[in-house]
Amino acid sequence: MNVMTAGDTMETMADVTVPGGAGSQALLQVSDLRVTFARGGGSMVHAVNGLSYEVRAGRTLAIIGESGSGKSVSVRALMGLLPPSAFISGSAKLLGTELIGMNEKAMRQIRGNDIAMVFQDPARSLNPTMSVGAQIGEAVRMHLKIGRKEVADRAVELLKLVRLPAAERRYHEYPHQLSGGMRQRVMIAIALAANPKVLIADEATTALDVTTQAQIMELLVDLQERLGTAVVMISHDLALAANYADDVMVMYGGKVVEYAPTQSLFRSVRHPYTEALMAAIPQLGMPSHTPLITIGGEPPNLSELPLGCAFRARCDNASDVCAVHEPPLEMSDPGHVHACWNPRDAARTAPVELTIGATKNSEDI
Repeated sequence: MNVMTAGDTMETMADVTVPGGAGSQALLQVSDLRVTFARGGGSMVHAVNGLSYEVRAGRTLAIIGESGSGKSVSVRALMGLLPPSAFISGSAKLLGTELIGMNEKAMRQIRGNDIAMVFQDPARSLNPTMSVGAQIGEAVRMHLKIGRKEVADRAVELLKLVRLPAAERRYHEYPHQLSGGMRQRVMIAIALAANPKVLIADEATTALDVTTQAQIMELLVDLQERLGTAVVMISHDLALAANYADDVMVMYGGKVVEYAPTQSLFRSVRHPYTEALMAAIPQLGMPSHTPLITIGGEPPNLSELPLGCAFRARCDNASDVCAVHEPPLEMSDPGHVHACWNPRDAARTAPVELTIGATKNSEDI
């Protein structure tokens, strides 16, 4: 992994920083983050292209976009989890400590202790040859200097914290003996071993059925309220964001195209890409055999990003300026920014069918 360290100054709103809500401490501040991968033949893949945002204590930021938009790469860059072929520049400060450029030894002290990640597929992330308790205990020992008995007690305590039934018995079981939802709870328990300030959930509910998905998200909300953790939720699912996120950041082509507090976004969508993502969400009450709406075309080739707006080829409202100049982020309402030369004007109210369970947001979206 190759790193080019950026300056210490956080960019302004005009320089594409998006706010993380008000009233609490900014735990994570990302400024002009860029990630490029070297490929054979000298070509470069520009996966993340100038990402700036902040996340505050007790709030959830959902980063939304199709596969290949740069969501997971951007958070793995913060965690130091990218391969040597990655070139990283910019700034990412966790409680004032710069993460970009940090050596692996120092990062091991931060990773899991102050910032932790829950991965997408627990069946692949958990070691099938180790018991659940041993794997949680390994995470506990890494960050907490306590004895063997205290490690076991802490592991059981974490299993209870994530509401795993019969925690003492599950402690001795192996991943294959648990359901998908239970395995994901174990992954969350491992991530919470040292009470991190920031928790990243990278597609953490994608492989789960809707009921279990809602249970896992409600668990994260409950833990966040109890521990004051900031949560970054990576997902392609806007319906999930509608229910559980405080703020939503939409990415396309490695950049932010729209950001807003959740209710503001769903009531007044400005970017055509966000609108297209919303239109693709299946709705309750749709007649049988109704064709699902899809977004035409394909995401841009990150090795050869087009001039102008990256979404232009798939947009039904593109104009000549879209082919020449890249749109800057502009504020339409307080806290609501978008990057589009021809933004949508009509307000949009999200349908109540988006609700998949008990929501974090108290008002109807």
